[in-house]
Formats: sequence, C-alpha cells, structure tokens
Amino acid sequence: MAYGSELLRQCRHAVTDAVSGASSAREAAVRATEALASALGWACAEYWEVDPDGVRISRVSSWTRAGTPLASFTGAEPMSFGRGQGIPGAVWQRGSDVWCTDLLRDLIDPGRLRHGHTLGLRTAVGTPVHDEDRVAGVLALFADGTADRDDDVLAMLHDTAGQIGRLLERRRVEELTRALAAARRDFDRVIEQVNDCFWSVEICPDGSVRSVYASPGGGGVFGGTLPTDTDMGSLLAERILPEDREQFQRFHETARSGQPAQFECRVLGYDQVVRWVWTRAAPRREDGRLFFDGITTNVTERRELADKREELLAQEQQQVRRLRELDRMKDELVAVVSHELRNPIAIIEAYTAELMEEPELGGREELAVIARTSAHLVHLVEDLLDLARFDNGRTAVDLRPLRLIRQAVEDHRRHAEARPVTLTVEMGALPMVPGDAARLRQVLDNLLSNAIKYTPPGGAVTASAYATGEAVVISVADTGIGIPAEQYAQLFTRFFRASTATSRKIKGTGLGLAVTKAIVEAHGGTITAEPGPAGGTRFNVALPRFGDSGPRGEMPG
Repeated sequence: MAYGSELLRQCRHAVTDAVSGASSAREAAVRATEALASALGWACAEYWEVDPDGVRISRVSSWTRAGTPLASFTGAEPMSFGRGQGIPGAVWQRGSDVWCTDLLRDLIDPGRLRHGHTLGLRTAVGTPVHDEDRVAGVLALFADGTADRDDDVLAMLHDTAGQIGRLLERRRVEELTRALAAARRDFDRVIEQVNDCFWSVEICPDGSVRSVYASPGGGGVFGGTLPTDTDMGSLLAERILPEDREQFQRFHETARSGQPAQFECRVLGYDQVVRWVWTRAAPRREDGRLFFDGITTNVTERRELADKREELLAQEQQQVRRLRELDRMKDELVAVVSHELRNPIAIIEAYTAELMEEPELGGREELAVIARTSAHLVHLVEDLLDLARFDNGRTAVDLRPLRLIRQAVEDHRRHAEARPVTLTVEMGALPMVPGDAARLRQVLDNLLSNAIKYTPPGGAVTASAYATGEAVVISVADTGIGIPAEQYAQLFTRFFRASTATSRKIKGTGLGLAVTKAIVEAHGGTITAEPGPAGGTRFNVALPRFGDSGPRGEMPG
C-alpha cells in the first residue's frame, strides 16, 4: 500500500485542523489520531495513556471506519495492558515506533490481536507521545490490509505525536504554575497568622544584603514593614541599639562565611518602640550564589519575664540570707538564755532538795511540784543547748561498738506497765554499730518515751531491729493516737507538736524529735516517720555499720 504526496498533504492538513481545534492535549490526541486514520483510509485508530502510577497503559479513545464491523475488537468496556502487551504496550516498553504486518507473531498478544486478525486486521502501527523523557501516551492505528513500512507516514505520526507532547508539557507547566500559585497563597495565609518574620536574603560578593522575600509578620517584630529595595545589612544596623551592634556585626560576618548564625538584640522599631528580637538563619547556595533563610522573633516578653525572674530570684536570695541570719541570731539567743537559766534552776533544785530533807517539810506537795517543774526546765534547757551545739558543730560523738536496745527497753518497761501499755522487743543477732553510747541512748529514750506517752492504755509499743547490707535499722512502732499525714514533714521541726497531741492536751516541748534527728545525723544516719502497721506511728532509725575493715561482732542489744 503506497501513499501519494497529495494524500499525505491532506493527512497533515486534517491533523493540523484537529489539533488546532482541541481544548486539551488529550482531546488533540484523540482527534488527531482519528483524522489521520480517516485520511489514510485505515480501519481503526486509538489513543492510549500511561496511568499516573506508571503500572498500566489504558485506552482513552477508539475510532472505527464507517461500515467496518470491529465492535467486538474495540468494545465499549475500559481496556488496559501492561508493558509489552499489544501495540500500546510494545511502544510503551520500547519507547519508539512499532510497525507490525504480522499480528499473530510479532507482538505479545493478550488475545486481542488474534481476534483482530480474525476480523480482517493485518497491519498495526504505534507511535509514542513523549512528555519530557517519558512515554506519556501511544497513538495506535490498524489497517485491514497489509501496509508496508512507510517513512512518510511515520514522519507524519512523529509530527502529530510531537505536537501532542508539546501540549502535554504546556499543560503540565500550567498545572504546576497553578499549583505553585495555590501553594504560595496557602503559604502566605499561614505566614500571615504567625507573628514571626520569615525572610530570605542574598549576600552579594561585595558584602551587601539583597532582600528576596519577607513575610507580612514584620510589623509585630519591627513595628512596621521593612523596605526591601535597599541594603538590608545597613538598614538593620541603623535600627539596632548601639550597645548591641557588635553582636549584629558578628552575626553578619558569620553569615558572609556561609555558616549558620543567630543573635539576640534590641531593635528600635518604626513605631519608635524598642523590642528584643531573636534572629536565626541558615545558608543556602544556588548556582554559586549565597542565600540565607531566617526567622526573626519578637522575644521582648520573654526577656522581660527573664529579667523579672532574675530580680525576684535576687530578692528571694536576699530574703533567705536575712532569714538565715535571723535564725542564727535566734539560736544564739536561745543558747544564751538557756545557758543563763541553768544556774538559777540548779539553785532552785538544790534548795528544794534541802527543804525536802527537812522532817517537817519533806511531805509537802508544793515542794514536789517545784522539784518536778525544775526537772522539766532542766530537761528543756538541755535540749535547747544540745540543738545549739549540734547547729554550731561543737558536739562531737565518740564512735565505738554499742549494745543498747534491750537495756533501753527494760528501763522503760515500768513506765509502760504503769499506763498500762504492752512493751515488746523483736530482734536477733545484729552486727555492731559505731556510736556514742550516751547520745544514742538519748535517741532510744526519746522514741520509747514518746511511743508510750502517746499510746492509750491497752495499746502496744514494739521495738525491733534488723540489719541490711549497709546499716542497722531500729524501729519503734506504737498503736497510739497517730499523726495526720500532712504533718509528717514537720515532725522534726523545733517546737512543732502534732495536732493529735495538742488537741488531747498531752504535755511536751516539741524539741525531743528535733534533738533526736540531730543526734542520728551526727552519726551519719537517718530517721524517718510513717504510719504504723497497726495504727499509730513508726519511727525508723538507720545507723551505718562498721566497714569490712572495721571491728565486727554481734549486737544482741
């Protein structure tokens, strides 16, 4: 089958008319394919497009010459092939023309070509439509006679495919332009809601700074809109307070070297308001040119809060120093007063003792009251002096192996039986601990006497001890009146007494636990309080054991 020049000219004219009247690349491809097949007198023309996912190629349109019974070949249902299948798949896979005159042997046939051969089709031609470097579509034509390869026809197909390819590229550029414009509008809408100023500048070889982009948020940072038609470096340097310009100069020098940079300074805004601004930026190189993308944030409120916080911290530190000084003066006063009370109390005790030895006065209740009160005052004074000594570091403890627990319990048994309160001890063999016998006995006496005093008749007090890998723990637990949970943190504070004790008018000075804590800590130990397992309160004293190289032995109590 040969084609004359006049026929080919008519084909080109028909294709040109079809493409010029199309509103899209797809419509141009469909109309051009139909016009070309019709002008050549071929039986069928189709246009195929590669799916967006690049896995299949699908038929977009199918045209059949009038009077040619190809309905079963073209079909009305959607159709798609994989790479290499049929004419469109072969063109897609090769990326070049396919001219086939043997439909039964030259192509990978998914079944369609064999059916077309049965209907009389003998020749198939396909040409790729390129979009940049990829095959975007295929023009496919079928003839019901044998048509040998014709370069003029192929050239015409190439021209047609080229026109469609250019339309595809133009459409893609238009779509990208619209998408970019939409993205820019979305970006601007988001940026407008942000108080920070986003910007891009180019640092020119001469050191000048040219503005490329500045977001609308500059008003909240600079009190107005920054001009963009001048050297931004010089412009900003003029608005930065003189005492901060050295920081800006270092920032500018770092940026010129192509390194990330940031600084914080004060800026006089266009509204004549001074603001603290924080600027950070990162370099970006394009075609040998140096750009910087950055963010400038108004941090005035943060700086003012920081300054206020520093001021409050200084005031608080000054107040702490004043309180410590007052506390020291109070302790010194208590120590002096306590020391001055010892002599008159001792005189009262001595004269009371002499009077009680007189036969006619020995049984007087008044003298017994004076003796008890004097003993109470002596105990109070000694506690105050002990606390003062521990605070001043003037009390040394004589550390040596001790055995105290059982003896302390036995000494308090008469007091417990008088209430009556059950007093028990639970302990086995224990390693010795280093300690000062008199001071640690004072700890045990305080804990046992308190437990007995605050336990109602019929209750129980239990003293126990056990060893851990690093310490010996002594516990004194009672079933007494207990302590409110919120008051545990204050138990070892001087003069503090739990509300459960004051509400029952149980006498006490509130110094015993403070002295006990000072003694335990002087031994390198700890003391804690917690609710007892059977109600009441449990105190736990942990005293460090001898080291592996020190003396060892058992502490039976």
